[in-house]
Amino acid sequence: MDFAQIELLYALIPVAILWFFIHHKKNNLEALFAPEVLEKISLNKHGMRLKTRLKLLLLSIILILLALSQPTLDKGEIKIKKQLSDLVVAIDMSRSMLANDIYPNRFEFAKNKLLHSLHKIHDRRVAVLGFTSQTFLISPLTDDFSSLEFLIKNLRTDSISLRGTSILNLLQAANDLTGKTENRQILLLTDGGDDNNFKEAIAYATERNLQIFIFDIASKSGGSIRTENGLLKDHNKNIVRVKENPNIKILASQTHGKYLKYTLNNNDLSNFINTFSRHNNSKDVRINQKRQLFYYPLLLALVLLFFAFFSLPRKP
Repeated sequence: MDFAQIELLYALIPVAILWFFIHHKKNNLEALFAPEVLEKISLNKHGMRLKTRLKLLLLSIILILLALSQPTLDKGEIKIKKQLSDLVVAIDMSRSMLANDIYPNRFEFAKNKLLHSLHKIHDRRVAVLGFTSQTFLISPLTDDFSSLEFLIKNLRTDSISLRGTSILNLLQAANDLTGKTENRQILLLTDGGDDNNFKEAIAYATERNLQIFIFDIASKSGGSIRTENGLLKDHNKNIVRVKENPNIKILASQTHGKYLKYTLNNNDLSNFINTFSRHNNSKDVRINQKRQLFYYPLLLALVLLFFAFFSLPRKP
């Protein structure tokens, strides 16, 4: 037998101490008369003595604590097949993602969108990559979204000094990550970078059956990049303004993927992901079957409470 909340059983210690004091404590009459004499001179012998009532209450508390600790009986392990579809999510971590046209900046906005969407994604394994001119593995394929949430929350760009965006390097890393799966789906959370020609990336994706989905995080007006020394400026001391790259749509359309512009709707990304076609992979999942036993001590505690509260006290 196991207890899901075994720490609650420590509360039995003060209850046991209280039981000990109640059991050994004598009232004034018990101190003056022997038990057999007290029995003969007592009135209302059919009532319940106060000490007995208190013991019933303590016993009820003990049983309630046992019920709250959730005792379970192990019924063995079963194996089921879980159908999961794989998705690689790639977050653009280049300098342009620090533009402030979207609050607080494009990168933090992308993180928040993904965090809000994770637990609304159904029947998928998700891998997360970060990319600039190079690609970084943040998490391999997993359906443990709690761990993914922790990794994404702690993702930062201040330790990355690489500039530029390489979609081709990202696709190569995603291809290696997904293995020999027939259909691979890659979701890019990006502002599009500054590349106007995606022919090489499209050819690579088409040859390896990679579907690319774009979640575009950039405004038409663009934004400036704030650094430690103020707004980023070019060699002529002009403030650099990073605009959207409309050509990124071509990458999605020519790889049989989809394109979506960001919105302020909290559910837009999760709804977007759940529209992707599914190519299921079987995964063996082992589940421990447990039988809940908490209702037995709980039922007995209710019975004892009934007798404790609805029996007349014995008056000496």
